[in-house]
Amino acid sequence: MAEESDQILDVVAENPGATVEEITDLVSDHGISNTDVPNLLSEVVTNEDLLVFDSRYWVMRTGKYQFDRYDHPKT
Repeated sequence: MAEESDQILDVVAENPGATVEEITDLVSDHGISNTDVPNLLSEVVTNEDLLVFDSRYWVMRTGKYQFDRYDHPKT
């Protein structure tokens, strides 16, 4: 299930703020065979790789999703 978790992260990274319904529609485009999207999302949220706010999913900017540099205007 680790590969499917990575694929879900990619889907959400490409579609920030997506709902469960939107993510469910997008998984087939990424070749994810597991159609239990709510369970996959729950697992990734539990791993603290995704953040849920107002029923929308966002990728935590860690690992391969982190920024190359701190983008604060005073740096």
